[in-house]
Amino acid sequence: MSPASRPKALLFDIGGVCVASPLKAILDFEQSQRIPVGWINYAIGAKSPSGPWQTIERGEAPLDAAWFAWFKNDLEDPLLWEEFHTKLNRGSGSVPPVPSIDAQTLFWYMMGIVRNRDEQMFSALQRLRASQKFVLAALSNNVTFPKSHPYNDLTPALADLMSQFDAVILSATVGLRKPEPKIFEIAVQQIDAIDKERSGKGVSPEEILFLDDIGENLKTATQLGFKTIKVRPGKIENAVKELEEATGESLVDKKQAKL
Repeated sequence: MSPASRPKALLFDIGGVCVASPLKAILDFEQSQRIPVGWINYAIGAKSPSGPWQTIERGEAPLDAAWFAWFKNDLEDPLLWEEFHTKLNRGSGSVPPVPSIDAQTLFWYMMGIVRNRDEQMFSALQRLRASQKFVLAALSNNVTFPKSHPYNDLTPALADLMSQFDAVILSATVGLRKPEPKIFEIAVQQIDAIDKERSGKGVSPEEILFLDDIGENLKTATQLGFKTIKVRPGKIENAVKELEEATGESLVDKKQAKL
């Protein structure tokens, strides 16, 4: 990418980009419980935008027994299950019983997985921050844990990761979630304010490069004018290489890349 077209700001999703993917956690859970692959995401997405998952990510409900019961109920919805199974098998065969899903075990497994920092992306972030050429921000769908829960405390590795960002926009804090356009607009406002303070110029959406692992989120970002990079499961190194090309910065450890 030519210097003239390089971004002024970089906006990172957290899960699946800077830390391990919750989608991988769902896949692992499905395989370990012999649940058809794709069912959990199908059930979660089918109730958007007002299902339990979307509600908890906007901070509109407490993470309590009632929420877990709601989540479990949706994961075991017989009508949704029949719809999913019919699509999966193209209408052939009888529909088996809905699998019983331990919603709490699934949820906390996902939350545990995303506490693992991706070292390749972290190294890239450190180099980008050291260059002092970009506003670095994070935009993530998250949940608010009960006050006494240990996950409220970041591990040293996660604290170091989050310290690389000039701004952090979290869904449960602002009451909006990706792919809703308004949360992207909040990110632009914060990034723009930081750049104006630094350079006096400001930043437009067209000058922001957004990294995410969810196509729907990237679609909204593209519609708003952002440049985007899709981070694919197990392909963080490819995303870092795309980021290197877009920024003109050396982000890939050449010795490590040859291994």
